[in-house]
Amino acid sequence: MTQKTDQDVMRENNKKLVLKTLFNAGQTSRSSIASTIRLQKSTVSSIVRELHEAGLIEELGIGESTNSGGRRPNLIQLNYRYGYVLAFDMGARHLRYSVNYLNGEVIQKESLRLIGKSIKDVFQMMEKVISGLPNFATKKGLLGIAVSTHAPVYNNEIRYSPFLELDSFSLLSALQEVVDVPIRFENEANLTAISIRDFWNHSDEEPLTNLVALNIHNGIGAGTIIKEQLYHGLQGLAGEIGRSVIWKDKKVYRLEELYSEKAIIEKIAQHEKKSDLTVDEFIGLIRSGNQFVLEVVDEWITAIAQITYNLVQYSAPEAVFLSSRSLAQFPELLERISSEYKELDPLGETRLEFTEHDIYDSSLLGGVALISRQVLGLESQNLVFKK
Repeated sequence: MTQKTDQDVMRENNKKLVLKTLFNAGQTSRSSIASTIRLQKSTVSSIVRELHEAGLIEELGIGESTNSGGRRPNLIQLNYRYGYVLAFDMGARHLRYSVNYLNGEVIQKESLRLIGKSIKDVFQMMEKVISGLPNFATKKGLLGIAVSTHAPVYNNEIRYSPFLELDSFSLLSALQEVVDVPIRFENEANLTAISIRDFWNHSDEEPLTNLVALNIHNGIGAGTIIKEQLYHGLQGLAGEIGRSVIWKDKKVYRLEELYSEKAIIEKIAQHEKKSDLTVDEFIGLIRSGNQFVLEVVDEWITAIAQITYNLVQYSAPEAVFLSSRSLAQFPELLERISSEYKELDPLGETRLEFTEHDIYDSSLLGGVALISRQVLGLESQNLVFKK
């Protein structure tokens, strides 16, 4: 393999700076890019020419001159419709997917009911989705795929799954047989953290450098961003806080056995003498003022506040973002979690936020950002995606 020279490395880094500036700027000009990243105009023009030839640049015509007069600039922007990316979320009951342009804009999304519990069944559904996608008037069509898993991921493979039967079947290898594009697997809480970093509205403040995304649903997981980068831990096991142990009623439990959304719903279903209870039915019981349900929810709120507090003591992020399908329906319950968290008197000034999207949208958006960054070669750059 030919070793890159210092000049090659510098050229590659300059190209990334130009691409990053184009990505975040919208309409801009070569001279404006050169001024922003402090490069020679000739260097920027050369890189823009290369990107244009690859189809990544749109020419927009002549812009307005500045107040000081001078030559009117030729406006350009990144061609977000160069291609599209596909993100899947593999839940316990549904396979969700989102098709997005490179800047994050949604083209289409859908939720499909899972048939069976085998990973092979999931693959067949994915294969059908992929084969049915058109080019959506893009130059290159499908550029990459991200897969959100409710399980740890290591070396781009699912380590285990509490909801699906893996049967030693490599979903990555099977997908690579279907389509020749980059494919990335990532834990859903990690992708939620990425979506907050890349899609959150930072218009009135600086982007967050350190944050934790706390997802409470079928399990309990945390995605952690440290110095703007995702933290995986040893073998991708960081954030599996639902597996933390707790002593209760003279027995050792995992946290998620007691306080995941799934555990709470199962407890209520048992009390209601039902074999199963949907999230919508659970929400309905809360709204109806069912006394037993409200008592269970009271304990749940306290537990979530305490889990959040413990997270903050350990990692001291700038903010913790809480996601829950059911609690998101009740602003008053979210406020109670916030109040109980503050009553514990945490050190520092970590704030508690509630995500703008539901859990599935957040993990899908995180997947879009993850794979778009890889396609563009901008994994470590500060990018702002569009919803």
